[in-house]
Amino acid sequence: MPSSPLHVFHAIGVSHRTAPLMVREQLVLTPAETAAWLDQQRAAGRSTAILSTCNRFEVYWTGGYDIEPWFVELARDRSVEPATAVARWDGVACVRHLYQVAAGLDSQILGETEILGQVRRAHQVAVEAGTNDREVDALFSGAIAAGRRIRRDTRLGKHPASVSSAAVDVALAAMTQRDSPTVVILGAGEVAAGVLRALADRRVGRVVLVNRRPERAAALAEKWAVESGPWAELSSLLPSADLLFVTTGAKHALLRSEELAAATARRESDLVVLDLAVPRNVEPAARGQPRLRLFDLDDLQELCCPAAGHPSIAIAQAQQIIENELKRLEARLEARAAAPGLAQLHQLGQQLAREEADHALAGLDRLSDEERQVVRDLTQRVVRRVLYPVSRSLREALSAHSEGARWTA
Repeated sequence: MPSSPLHVFHAIGVSHRTAPLMVREQLVLTPAETAAWLDQQRAAGRSTAILSTCNRFEVYWTGGYDIEPWFVELARDRSVEPATAVARWDGVACVRHLYQVAAGLDSQILGETEILGQVRRAHQVAVEAGTNDREVDALFSGAIAAGRRIRRDTRLGKHPASVSSAAVDVALAAMTQRDSPTVVILGAGEVAAGVLRALADRRVGRVVLVNRRPERAAALAEKWAVESGPWAELSSLLPSADLLFVTTGAKHALLRSEELAAATARRESDLVVLDLAVPRNVEPAARGQPRLRLFDLDDLQELCCPAAGHPSIAIAQAQQIIENELKRLEARLEARAAAPGLAQLHQLGQQLAREEADHALAGLDRLSDEERQVVRDLTQRVVRRVLYPVSRSLREALSAHSEGARWTA
């Protein structure tokens, strides 16, 4: 029995489900490192994509080669024990995993919305790097379609959440000073925009966006009608801040323990700090200081108590949609694999028709050119009448399989 066409898909990685933050942050690649690695894969003729978020670092690939040795070596070079932190998925398990990721079923916050955009960007980066073949394209396109459908057709999309909105809820709940809090946000990327979006739905006081590139901070601040400031003003902002969201993407801590100690030395209320960066951009040693409450992504996971492990109608519906989408992808790849064979069959039939016509005409010297063409046309029509119904039946069967997977409840 032939194997499923899904056997070509593979993935390996770490996530919040397999490793704590202190392990995950060791495996973060910079944009330059990601681009360089993808360029090496392209030069080697390999098809792969990297999905890197605050909660996961996963590599997807197709083909007969194996990326696991490289990943294991990377982990060990960065003091990560792969036997306990690294997970691998092959074949249908790989496809199912990515579909669950895109749907938000594998997230810290069940059904969270930000991951779908991150999957889309991982696909786009692979396209731009030239490491996206037809199979990788089908895998990621299918995952994005599944994620959209689940959010459209189940209750997981009725009240969309995100890591950013959960962080805002945790921060507001942890405040001791609740009247018109002053909020400082470090960074001006996607996570900062998510925090601003969540803050817009709550009553807060002053919001100041700070970034090393003032023009980026100013542009994002203008969009959300908040203040922006240069990085040099951070030390003067911290003593009066009630909430601090750190959304930067540095490879090392930007806020030192002593800097935060100085900012909280004369405070009457706590400074609540949410470090949403991977690796962490607030020095972990600051945890436990007087008048400072520091939360990172591991704390967020524990406090938000994701419900992914509990049965619900919405989760069951989402899982059924994923299984249907898996069947659709399998049928699509089967049809794609069959297409060259059908084309080759038609080419062979046409060649045989020409050969048989030439053989018959060799003994019919008295026929005119017009009559000879009639004989050639006749042999071609006979071949088409035999082959076309066969190929049409095969295509219809594959199409019915695909549609059946789409509409099976």
